[in-house]
Amino acid sequence: MPDAAPLPDARRGQPPIFWILIALLAILALIGVGAIAYYIKLTYGPPPALWERPWDMPEPERISAGLAVWSLAGTPSERVYREAMAADELDTAAALALLTPNLPANQRLGWVEALSHRFIAAERQTDARVFLQYTADLAMTLPELPDYQRAQILIQAAEGWEELGDEERARWAISQALVIAQFSPELNPSLRKNLLNDIGKRTIALGDAARGEAISAIPVLDYAPTAPPEFPLDPILQKPLTYPEGIITLQQERRQAAQSYVDDWSQRGGQAAAGAAKLLEAALVNEDLGREVYYQNQFAREDLAGDDRARVIFDQVEWLAIKYRAANGLYGAPLVAEWRQNRTDIGIALRDSIVALHNAMNEYAASLPEDSAPAGKVAMDRLIMGWTVIGLYAGANLNVVTDALNQDIAAWDAGGVFPRAQVRGGRIEIELFYKEPAPEDED
Repeated sequence: MPDAAPLPDARRGQPPIFWILIALLAILALIGVGAIAYYIKLTYGPPPALWERPWDMPEPERISAGLAVWSLAGTPSERVYREAMAADELDTAAALALLTPNLPANQRLGWVEALSHRFIAAERQTDARVFLQYTADLAMTLPELPDYQRAQILIQAAEGWEELGDEERARWAISQALVIAQFSPELNPSLRKNLLNDIGKRTIALGDAARGEAISAIPVLDYAPTAPPEFPLDPILQKPLTYPEGIITLQQERRQAAQSYVDDWSQRGGQAAAGAAKLLEAALVNEDLGREVYYQNQFAREDLAGDDRARVIFDQVEWLAIKYRAANGLYGAPLVAEWRQNRTDIGIALRDSIVALHNAMNEYAASLPEDSAPAGKVAMDRLIMGWTVIGLYAGANLNVVTDALNQDIAAWDAGGVFPRAQVRGGRIEIELFYKEPAPEDED
């Protein structure tokens, strides 16, 4: 009997719809897993940085209204800052450090650096990272800061990043300090050797012993240090203005109303009464109207010198920053309802005023002797860049600010270590580089 034919395989291929459903099921599973991971990250992960965009700080209620409004009562910024830090009101101190245009640049840098370490101690790692970056950027950009101090601050920022476990940023900060240690013409031999040793130790601490030892061993020759000419901005921008009597009276009324608000806030345990708030609101609005007329009259003057015009514009920037801060609730409590409603327009006015200030200072610098003009333009570019990287410059055109800094440094014949900026991913990135001085003309 012949062998029976093999039975046909009862299995058959699955229809295409089966595999489509399987693929859809896999995709849905992945989406579900991703959603769960995202939920866990939001719930248990580090909180978002509150001060990455200072004007849009999402939790202004963290700011102590009593301390913040105290600055409107004429209390010096230094005292408000010290009281806020002593009371562990870090967000109040942060608002003051980041959103006050008329702080001396070196003072702002010191405050921001101190806040970076306080945020680390408070276990607010995301804000600590933001303030460490602000510290490094300000150290590289601000004018009138000795190179030795720039390098030391960068080394300290590296220590902060190392403490947070971010070795990549720590190495970046060390690399910027090393540019100064190797190439700055203003360091004397002793300071240069100190920097190289400090950088070498930090590099070893980051796990690169061979490189650290090599940096410490870099020989330092004897030489005479030199530095590019300075152009102090504070004597121009911080020069006291002579206000008319009407403005002086409005200032006094605002300060009195702010002090009454603070006193009421303190007596009521952190909540000012409606009457005190209304009194302050009226005083702020009245001063704003008076200042608007004052600025218009000043800008209409044909006899207003270039540096005086810049000083008046700077005063306008200071006032508009107060308005914009109040409009965004960044005094810890709502102060002027009308400003709150018009905060977009106030932000645009602040931006335009900063642009006008930059232009006015450039025009003034251009009127100076040829050996002073480039230094003046670069100093102002660096100040504006500092405002931009910390977010004080509301609505800044990053490309315009970056191009101004890079081009004016390139056009200056001075040599030394300078910042170079580029826009990447919607933010400005800065690094240091050494620029050779232009060769002297031979007779």
